[in-house]
Amino acid sequence: MGMGVLGRDAADALARIGFDVAGWSSTPKSAAGIECFAGAAQLGAFLARTDVLVCLLPLTPQTRGILNRKTFTQLARDGKLGGPVIINAGRGGLQVEDDILAALDDGTLAAATLDVFGTEPLPADSPFWTHPKVTLSPHNAADTDPDAISVYVAEQMSAFERGEALINVVDRKFGY
Repeated sequence: MGMGVLGRDAADALARIGFDVAGWSSTPKSAAGIECFAGAAQLGAFLARTDVLVCLLPLTPQTRGILNRKTFTQLARDGKLGGPVIINAGRGGLQVEDDILAALDDGTLAAATLDVFGTEPLPADSPFWTHPKVTLSPHNAADTDPDAISVYVAEQMSAFERGEALINVVDRKFGY
């Protein structure tokens, strides 16, 4: 879920190593070798063919809580892992944490790998720490190199001063 810069990169990498990859986003996208779905009308079809759901969506009013029981029950149940699996490396607000725990406990989900949470850092008493079907990761996949980010900021400032378009600008219409 999510076919922006991060989602597209992840989808391309998974496809290159042999996974049957599909992508879903709020607006239509295309990617060579990847079946793409878009919008609410195609979400069900995307979920029905997906047994490992990787979520890299931005957090917007439309995506808040999208990882919920309704979503989990629509996932394909015929995958090689014995049931649907979710991986959320997007934002904590995308997931309904009580729904994840309940779905893991009743078998709706076979496993979950979570990188983000509604409350961060994750409280010491969270059941995610000890749940046997949960893998936690520390949300530090991208390390910012101080030299590289300094060059990037300087290039953005120079482009602004020249009246050129900036890159990676938040679009308030989309909320990210």
